[in-house]
Amino acid sequence: MKGSIYFIRHGETHANEQNYLAGSIDVPLSDLGKRQAKEAGQMILKNGLKFDEVHTSDLTRTKITALIALRESGQEDIPFIESPEVRERDFGVFAKMNKNLLKKSFGYKGYERKLHSPLECPDSGETFKNMYRRVRKYYYDVLLPKVKSGKSILVVCHKYIIEMFALILAELKVDDYFDFRLPNAKPMSEKDLVGYIKSESKLLKEISDRLTYHSSWIIIAAALFGILAKAVTGLPLNSFAFLIITSILLGVSTFFITLGLNTSSIMNSFNLKKRFLFLWCLKFALAGSLFLLMKDNVASNLVMLFLMPPAFTAPILSLLWGGSLYLAIEKTFLLSLLSPLVIAGLLCFGNISFYTLFMPFLAVMIISMIVPTCIAQSIRIRKPVESSKFAEHWKWLGILSVIMVSFLSAYRFTPTNIFDLILGNLENSTLFLTQGITVCSMFLLIKFFAYSASKFSKKDAPHATDIYITHSTPNIFLWINCISFQADIVYIGFWASIAFFVGIWLDEIYFVYKFNGIMSSKKSRITHMKPVRVSSATGLEPCPVSA
Repeated sequence: MKGSIYFIRHGETHANEQNYLAGSIDVPLSDLGKRQAKEAGQMILKNGLKFDEVHTSDLTRTKITALIALRESGQEDIPFIESPEVRERDFGVFAKMNKNLLKKSFGYKGYERKLHSPLECPDSGETFKNMYRRVRKYYYDVLLPKVKSGKSILVVCHKYIIEMFALILAELKVDDYFDFRLPNAKPMSEKDLVGYIKSESKLLKEISDRLTYHSSWIIIAAALFGILAKAVTGLPLNSFAFLIITSILLGVSTFFITLGLNTSSIMNSFNLKKRFLFLWCLKFALAGSLFLLMKDNVASNLVMLFLMPPAFTAPILSLLWGGSLYLAIEKTFLLSLLSPLVIAGLLCFGNISFYTLFMPFLAVMIISMIVPTCIAQSIRIRKPVESSKFAEHWKWLGILSVIMVSFLSAYRFTPTNIFDLILGNLENSTLFLTQGITVCSMFLLIKFFAYSASKFSKKDAPHATDIYITHSTPNIFLWINCISFQADIVYIGFWASIAFFVGIWLDEIYFVYKFNGIMSSKKSRITHMKPVRVSSATGLEPCPVSA
């Protein structure tokens, strides 16, 4: 009687959650990863699967996933077999590095070649063919004989290792591999695994990757296209229509953002005893005083930018730019609760109508933030395995929605005579340029405050990154919906949209530049170390360090 093999990729780890490569480094499971492991056990129990033994790597994340899943299914007493042969790939200099910054540093194609091609590998990391070879040896020398003897085996290991098993089972070459985006903690038979990798779309994966990789450029291009479209068509966009459409699009973006955010971090964020609140209180006090003193409506609305909470994209920017994520989550959610209270209080004493400014603010908060966050987090808690898989495959829709918001924002605020204004052919060209300088000055002030706050607060790099990101990205989407209902606002919406999106692009250039320096330093240290010719875990030679 022939047995069977089932495969489970370990639950989500802190590395998966925070967007960095771990590989052969030991990292713990995240809260979601533990829930995923528990759900995997429930799937095992539901399908009536019984195992004679479980094989894991020697890394903690696989052993804990196996233990939780088997305990949940009542099979925790079966033999555990650990092996370094199914340890995750060694990523060399890529280990502990942010995946998005690696792509930006090496270029999309360069990153894919080094990580997913048999032709290259990360400097001082394991080659793709060596990884394939050791997995193939383990399958034929260890697993297959047990299966032929009638045993049912559960293999709990890592993404790249299970994908190598998939290539072997599907009788595919190493050259046929692309990033299959294997889901965490989903039990798969040999047939399921082969069916999964054959159903994966290389095109959809590349669309998702490319949209993320080029997002800052595409967002600016969308804004420029919005300007051109308004200049050509001249068709106005009603403020109420703009409010509803942008709120829905932002709701889609928020849904995919919060589907990937740690639930406990969101819940723990609503604690007023936070050290970082001191700087925000100082910021609110300064902005609030200026808001009450300003009699000019344009100046008052620009000061209002200082009172805006961080954009809901701030945690995603933290993921993309190497932040710690948790602080970005805490700041974003806590300040999204506090800022409306501050603004509501100021409007009671200010010159701007409470209805005109605050009602759109609440509409955007509810439609684009509160509702999609509640839905996403509810799904994440109830279906941890499927929610993670869905987010991985379709998160590009969230990026696409922000691109569309960029287009609509530029379109909504672009004057129909924009080119005449730029060329100085109209009487109000001076006002147009003056407001442009004023808006850009305000954004420079915001960036300066953000940079000062990051330097003042803490020296730890990821922590400082989150402080900078949350201070430097006010929720422009809330703000532009608020000011769009004010008749005497002429050009500040146009300039603010452009300055905000260009500012994000410039920030990305800065973070990539810093990352390139870190990578050069890391490669230099490895180059000057005594070379290790053979990996003790696998007996295979690592990739050399490139010049």
